[in-house]
Amino acid sequence: MNLSVVIPAFNSQAFIGETLAAILAQTCKADHIVVVDDGSTDGTGEVVRQFSSAVTCLRLANAGQGAARKFAIERCDSDWIALCDSDDVWNLDFLERRRALLHAYPNAQFTFSDFYSFGPTSRPGHHLLADAPAGWLNRWCSIDPHGYYTVHDPYRAFLEFNPAYPSGIIFRRDAYLHMGGFLPKYSRWIAEDAEFVRRFLLLPNVRVVGDTAATWGYRRHEGNYSRIRWKNLHGRARILQEHLDTGIIPPPLRRDVSRTIDEALGLAFDAAYWENRQESAAAMYAILPRRQRTLKRRIKGVWVRLRNQLDRRRLS
Repeated sequence: MNLSVVIPAFNSQAFIGETLAAILAQTCKADHIVVVDDGSTDGTGEVVRQFSSAVTCLRLANAGQGAARKFAIERCDSDWIALCDSDDVWNLDFLERRRALLHAYPNAQFTFSDFYSFGPTSRPGHHLLADAPAGWLNRWCSIDPHGYYTVHDPYRAFLEFNPAYPSGIIFRRDAYLHMGGFLPKYSRWIAEDAEFVRRFLLLPNVRVVGDTAATWGYRRHEGNYSRIRWKNLHGRARILQEHLDTGIIPPPLRRDVSRTIDEALGLAFDAAYWENRQESAAAMYAILPRRQRTLKRRIKGVWVRLRNQLDRRRLS
């Protein structure tokens, strides 16, 4: 199993040393580690160059994470690509456990694992699969005694719950090339990684295998986009709508996708409202589908408009 690790890095001086140290300390080693310094203005490049004997460091004018990943992958010739963000940390057995998964499921094309959260804005004891809807694993997956699980009907399963975040993803490079890879168009979009995952899951007969073990740590801090829930929900809806509009969603999935868009917009409005982001809540309510405008949301929408009017009068 020949494997390259791809890491986009923008102003990651504070974290990337720890990220690289964990990758280099793996009980099973990667064959190639590529960091793309995505136009950083801090000391990211200097930190990466301290690992120069073991890490390839490339420089790119700032283009966003997706474009940086694409740039690195195009310079790899390995059979497998592992993604890792520049502020996350792999457990020391991350690659060892993934190699065991791929030995057990040699036909897998897209793999991922659960994660735990750490850092100043994390929830103590949190891991991603705990957020899955009740019964999600049993409904969509077959779990083996080692905790590996095959996802059946993966596109629909991921519409209900996305268990694959970038730093836990490893995929076949040939499948990546077949599905078109990361598209620079979406590189600066919120949820651009989810856009990539959703296209990957549309590959015919794609084989998707996850790991219930939390084999890496997701660092939560003030710089994370993911901490702003309404933006992520809106980003999810925007990506799905884009896929509908561009026609890449097959007809049997379009109703499910439309329903998921509507639900995500409703939840985005709720999140913006409860986060007390009045302007954002008003913007979300303006695009809320009629069937998502429940009585409670209509009351909230009126209250948001009144608050915004009062705030504008105070400022005028």
